[in-house]
Amino acid sequence: MEFSAEQMLTILKKNSEVPNVLLVWGEENHYKDLLLQALTSATFSGNSAGEREVVVFDKDLSLLELESVVNTYPFFAKYNLIVIKEPKLLKIDKQKDSATRKEEVAKFTDIILNTPDFTRIICLLSNIDKRSKFYKSILNTCAVVESKSIKAYNLRPWLEQEADRYGAKWSYEALECVMEYMSYTDNVPLILLAKEIEKLDVYAGNKKEWSKEDVESIFSELPEVSAFALNNAIAEQKIESVLTLLALEEKRGTNILKVAGIITSQLRRMLAIKELMNQGFDKAAIASSLKIHPFVVQKTMQQVKRFSILSLEKALVALAELNIELRSGGRKFDQLEEILLLLVQQA
Repeated sequence: MEFSAEQMLTILKKNSEVPNVLLVWGEENHYKDLLLQALTSATFSGNSAGEREVVVFDKDLSLLELESVVNTYPFFAKYNLIVIKEPKLLKIDKQKDSATRKEEVAKFTDIILNTPDFTRIICLLSNIDKRSKFYKSILNTCAVVESKSIKAYNLRPWLEQEADRYGAKWSYEALECVMEYMSYTDNVPLILLAKEIEKLDVYAGNKKEWSKEDVESIFSELPEVSAFALNNAIAEQKIESVLTLLALEEKRGTNILKVAGIITSQLRRMLAIKELMNQGFDKAAIASSLKIHPFVVQKTMQQVKRFSILSLEKALVALAELNIELRSGGRKFDQLEEILLLLVQQA
């Protein structure tokens, strides 16, 4: 049966109807970590650390050893806990149709489906073929959770839930500030963001409404904040800030391709918004079309008035050429500086 990550976390927290087999798949490691912690707590409720029997299998798992551990009765606690991480036999690749692979998957499936009541298993995967016989087999009897990444435009409910966990709430300005920081990412890095929120709660102390100033003080070390600062300086045509921030990234040893990618993403967004504005789209229509938070759209609409479509297109072509030249030993940060200086001058 399929569950959302939040549904399964609630089940594990209540320690009722805990599944014997839990498969968690997807690219978001934040939920995988939370589910592993919650299942461990539920499995060993009332047991000391020394009484916990946890066995971890990594990529190259032995099916004979797995079967033995699964069927070994626990000595101290009520349950064994088995953690299986990224088993190669379930990896989606060219080997999936080999006879040996099929036999291994069939054996693995049989072990999973016949897990005794005194054993609990959590299997963690980056991806899975939902059309596979394995997936369809376990779906009928086991719990399956997709650990989905969150897009920046869908982040608000998650942020509010996180604040609620600490008995706190965000001010409007603080929430918009975090949303804007994260707007420069394709998928929000929930693990890093959760750690910053934990720091924020400690920093705020007894104050249970987090302000924009609190966010700015604590979130400064997030890579996404650096991306926001650089992209914002470009959009605001603040040449001195752009050059300072580029020099800082070079000093940090940040890969030039990463920096160029961040800038390219921003310029593509600016170009898309500029083109939609020229077509008569309003803020709401642009936000809906591009799936960007309306607050970010409103701000960007003001910024792109300073730029022509031609100047943005030329900068994107230059960045693409920079990317190609870097692979054959081309110039690095000095060429990126030239591209951005030219962009602002032509805007």
